[in-house]
Amino acid sequence: MKNYFRKTFFAPLFYHKRLFRIMKLTLFLTVAIVFSLSASNSYSQNMRMSLKLENVKLKNLFYEIKKQSDFSFLYNNNELDNESRVTLSVKDRTISDILDIALKGKGLAYEIDGKFILIYPADSNKKEELKQQIQQQQKKSISGTVRDAKGEPIIGASVVVEGTTNGVATDENGAFNLSITTGNSIKVNFLGFTEKVLPINDQTKFDIILQEDTKYLDEVVVVTYGTQKKRDITGAINTIKGDALTDIPVAQIGQKLQGQVAGVQINQTSGAPGQGMAFRIRGAASISNASEPLFVVDGIPISTGLNNINPDEIETFSVLKDASATALYGSRAANGVILITTKKGKKGKTQVTLHANYGVQSVNGLQEMNVMNAREFAQFKKEFYEDQIKYEGSTDPVPEMYQHPEQYGEGTNWYKLLLRSAPIQSYSLSVSGGNDFMTTAVIGGYFKQEGVVRNSNFERYNLRVNNEFTLHEKVKLGFNVAPVFQIYNNQNTDGYREILSASLIADPCQSPYNKDGSLKVSLESPGMFGQPNWLRYLDGRLNNTRTITLISNAYANIDIWNGLKYKFQAGTDIGYSRNRQWASSLVGGGLFTPPPVKAEGSYDTGTYYNWTIENMLSYDKTFGNHAISLLLGYSAQKVNSEFSSITGTDFADDEVPWLDAAATTKGSSSTTEWTVASLIGRANYTYKDRYLLQATIRKDGCSRFGEGNKYATFPSVSGGWIASEESFMKPVTKVMNYLKLRASYGVTGNNNIGDYSYIATLNKNNYVLGGTLAPGKSLGNIGNNDLTWEETKQLDLGVDVGFLNDRIFFMYDYYSKITDGLLYQIDIPWSSGFSDISANVGRFDTWGHEFTLESRNIVGDFNWKTNLNITIPRNKVVKLSTNNTPIGGDERYADWNRLQVGQPIGVFYGYVFDGVYMTQEEFDTQPKHWSSEVGTARMKDVDKNGYIDENDRTIIGNPNPDVLYGITNEFSWKNFDLSVLISGQLGGDVFLGSSDNSFNLDGVFNVDREVKNRWRSLENPGNGKVPRTLTGTTEIFRLKHSGWVYDASYMTLRNVTLGYTIPFKPNKYISKARIYFSGQQLFTVTGYPGLNPEINNNEAGKGLSWSGMGVDMTTYPIPRTFTIGLDITF
Repeated sequence: MKNYFRKTFFAPLFYHKRLFRIMKLTLFLTVAIVFSLSASNSYSQNMRMSLKLENVKLKNLFYEIKKQSDFSFLYNNNELDNESRVTLSVKDRTISDILDIALKGKGLAYEIDGKFILIYPADSNKKEELKQQIQQQQKKSISGTVRDAKGEPIIGASVVVEGTTNGVATDENGAFNLSITTGNSIKVNFLGFTEKVLPINDQTKFDIILQEDTKYLDEVVVVTYGTQKKRDITGAINTIKGDALTDIPVAQIGQKLQGQVAGVQINQTSGAPGQGMAFRIRGAASISNASEPLFVVDGIPISTGLNNINPDEIETFSVLKDASATALYGSRAANGVILITTKKGKKGKTQVTLHANYGVQSVNGLQEMNVMNAREFAQFKKEFYEDQIKYEGSTDPVPEMYQHPEQYGEGTNWYKLLLRSAPIQSYSLSVSGGNDFMTTAVIGGYFKQEGVVRNSNFERYNLRVNNEFTLHEKVKLGFNVAPVFQIYNNQNTDGYREILSASLIADPCQSPYNKDGSLKVSLESPGMFGQPNWLRYLDGRLNNTRTITLISNAYANIDIWNGLKYKFQAGTDIGYSRNRQWASSLVGGGLFTPPPVKAEGSYDTGTYYNWTIENMLSYDKTFGNHAISLLLGYSAQKVNSEFSSITGTDFADDEVPWLDAAATTKGSSSTTEWTVASLIGRANYTYKDRYLLQATIRKDGCSRFGEGNKYATFPSVSGGWIASEESFMKPVTKVMNYLKLRASYGVTGNNNIGDYSYIATLNKNNYVLGGTLAPGKSLGNIGNNDLTWEETKQLDLGVDVGFLNDRIFFMYDYYSKITDGLLYQIDIPWSSGFSDISANVGRFDTWGHEFTLESRNIVGDFNWKTNLNITIPRNKVVKLSTNNTPIGGDERYADWNRLQVGQPIGVFYGYVFDGVYMTQEEFDTQPKHWSSEVGTARMKDVDKNGYIDENDRTIIGNPNPDVLYGITNEFSWKNFDLSVLISGQLGGDVFLGSSDNSFNLDGVFNVDREVKNRWRSLENPGNGKVPRTLTGTTEIFRLKHSGWVYDASYMTLRNVTLGYTIPFKPNKYISKARIYFSGQQLFTVTGYPGLNPEINNNEAGKGLSWSGMGVDMTTYPIPRTFTIGLDITF
């Protein structure tokens, strides 16, 4: 199949007055903060002293100042009056104050340059000569060697003057030569060794010994309810530092994580601003429920996903994949857990950081659907009517509009008409610092993305304040608060026959404008379904959503005694949303119901709160070769939400778009609530720092289940052996310095079965009593008090290997999961009054392999490192409901995916397309559908009974990928840095579901260009892939069949970022500045002819669930984005 290579095009930047106002305000605030902080931290202004001198020479004054400070004086002896005397008595005065008094009337001036004080005649230009002398005094050459503890030279070690970019790399003998002009020390480092900082002083020769560094393995990783050293972890956990992703200037965290972690599938299913990211860890799946992982921010499970979080707030991501890592989240952990830790303040100097970027998004050059232009479509319609006259006896002539196709050119490309290039911008300002009593981090952010589809955008305002107070060396209190305000303007663009899908099949011969230049209201073409004028329709509708969320937590850490600690934490996730929609009579309706129609409006509100309280007691103790770590805790959580909606119709006119102007209104409201209470325990044991054992247990009680099943226990056990610590491994440690084997097994659950599934529900109903209508209630379903948790048992086997002092680090995991007790409806006798009841009946098996390779390919003046991850996922349906009856795929239209025992999850189900009955002989000798004729679509007779019917439908595709991969390459040379991220998949299928529109042969829609090659007659049989337009024979070609299934393999260049760190002399204002250029979603190589091979037609909130997986019903295009950014640290 032909590959489609999506070329890169550049588009012009767009500037807006509002942007300039924002930038001016940001600059003003930044400069104000910089100058205030710089002034407060300037050594010369902070340095104060007291002096009492009687009739002394100026040189004696300079000597006294030098004794009490780090200042040095530079002057010409001949220019000082040796007879001039100074008398002064000052207390707690600055250097500037003292010099102003001492030099007054003496014809001398001074300047403070760093820690040098220049003294020179006030009426001369000697100052510049003195500055040159400073530089000459500082300039010198140093040299030396860098070796390891065994005396071996270290090649490529970095030797840099601290606080500058002036540095070199050691040669093949470990030697270096460095010319310096400033700096009090040199910093020496090499991967796998501990960094060393040495003072220069008067030394010119250095013999430097670096010690092996276990920092990579001793790095502290955030895990469930605590932290662990990376070397001690026995589960499957991947950690990414937030700073490593700052160069990917995108709206959503999910976009930053794509292709970064083995075992984590993240698809961008839609390009709608602020939306479209779907997560799945290790193939998590359920029949009826969501597959999204649990998101936890600073220890608090959140309800709203990751879109509320400013990516610049994040310190680390920890992705927990196996049962030993996730089991402490019990009934919510079956789909995996993503832990997010936000940035905290650190003791020391206050640091101010500004991140700013601005870019443009463009769809120019991206793959387009291959529908006909105006001339082609007019020709098709002309032939359509001619064939009806010739073969069907029609007396209707060819409509005048289509009689002369040559009058048309390209016509109206309705899809492209709705698109545009659009700006995207982001600004983030953070201030952090602290002292022995308090640390704080304040991060404010603003993000705005105009959509590439007209009348769509997303705006987000973030603020986060993280504070920690040390009341005593054993008592710490913390308080974090993060309010977020978001605005969405997104229309109903995505999905079957919604705006974008419908625009592809609109008549290209029609113009959106009347002859007088005004916009048409609707499109009416001969023989076609009526449609709105999609340009007017899209621009004229209102669909505005505003949300306010507040995520906060407070905690207390108390060091009770000798390793015994207590932590209390309480957190909240509170939110409010409002959606307002309005469609006037001229932009209402839709496909099949073109305007004018009745105006419609709606106003929906929703609120929720989610609170969590945790009490944790931990104990850590090391004695001899033994180390233990114990955790015991209690957790409680409550989630409540309310929703209300009002809709209005029968407006007097289109002038007042508010509901109080509607003559007819209808409202509804609902509320739901659930709680969970848990006991938590964990024990870790380490022997000789090489034998590792961990056991965890969580007992959950949840209100979502009946009395007999409210409680469930979720245990796990894991172990690890650091074999490289054994004596028999010493001969190979020079090459393979680290080897750890690990294994885990555990049970986790999924309580997302709905809040009241186990009980019978009541519906409102009306009855006729005494001849009048009386409101009442009726039974909505039968409850099942035996409903219980969906349960996942998981085995994980892993190995971690470090080579050449971890210059190359490799991780492998094999996982096997059994998800049992899946919730679905089973059939019951109709005598009960109902057809089915919910029960735990299904089972999925999931397994796979994960490979991660981190390497430092070149280290030195030029650096190159690579991160590669590969996932090979597999799954199978093992058990379903009554008699293992397949689920899904049975409906005539839509309903593309199927669950069938023995098959992968969510396979495509339909007919096998077998071409066209090209000749009378083929038609006479081949199995036929009841509607078949010569020239019509031929489907395969799967059941071999001699005719085609619904029983011939079968498995026609598998949307599950064979391989997922991601590779990141990072390069640096001097002040330049470059990163390149590529990700993609091999195998798997995608179903182009919108083809039943673009290959509709009834003349009611615009069609694919392939239709030009349809069968028209025995003399003009076409290419054998598209049947004829004969009335009454075309439907079977529109039904789900294998002709619309394509290979979903793709490779996407996700991001390329080129950065340059601006060199400048050390100063009291800016410590670091970097400018970068970034391209996002630059191109995709794929054989899929649709718009997006990552597509999924899933229900909102269910992530990559099986129903709709791999189905393309046309979604918001994912644009190519070019960005320029600036990072400044003050």
